[in-house]
Amino acid sequence: MIDLDTATHDGIAVLTMNAGDNRFRPEFCNAFEQALDAVEADPAVGALVITGTGKFFSNGFDIEVLAELGTEAPALVARSEAIAGRLLAAPYTVVMAINGHAFGMGAMFALAGDVRLMRSDRGFWCLPEADLGMPFSPGMQDLITGALRRTDAVFAMTTATRFDGGGAVRVGVAHAAHPEAELLPAAVEVALGAAGRRGANLAGIKARLHAGPIGSLGTRLG
Repeated sequence: MIDLDTATHDGIAVLTMNAGDNRFRPEFCNAFEQALDAVEADPAVGALVITGTGKFFSNGFDIEVLAELGTEAPALVARSEAIAGRLLAAPYTVVMAINGHAFGMGAMFALAGDVRLMRSDRGFWCLPEADLGMPFSPGMQDLITGALRRTDAVFAMTTATRFDGGGAVRVGVAHAAHPEAELLPAAVEVALGAAGRRGANLAGIKARLHAGPIGSLGTRLG
């Protein structure tokens, strides 16, 4: 479900989501939280690369699971948001290698990376909430508007547009786009260059930069 590799590259960890469409479910959150605990406990890890497998980065929330959870569904939403908040506040650089489709919570989660690279030849980044009749929580909105220019955030949130790699770069979702074969090596290269920055200073910079979404991610609607 979650593979964490801390041995292949000195000073960095590569977290690979390999649960199919990588939807946020309780067991997926369990595995992700455990992986982040391991990264935070290992001072030798100076940067973290996060990617998926196949055609999916993450397809967001599992709507069927949310329906089954009923009144407990907001807790899963808050827990998923909290994972993004941990990345925003992490004392190490987070590099997202968006290998495929990133929809809904998966798209928002991608924005929690300090550096975001996307596959250029396949996959879309999309916020479909306007089409699905779903609201954005305070934390989600702060995350999106903190990462994107306001005009681009408004367009993405209200039109449910699907952005390919090139489009994602144009609106600030991604900093660069690469063909599939080059995506992960490019992300690893960025992470290796950032590995020496882990520590309190970087944590402080990120805490001030992202004070809004860090404070609101996990806030329930209503």
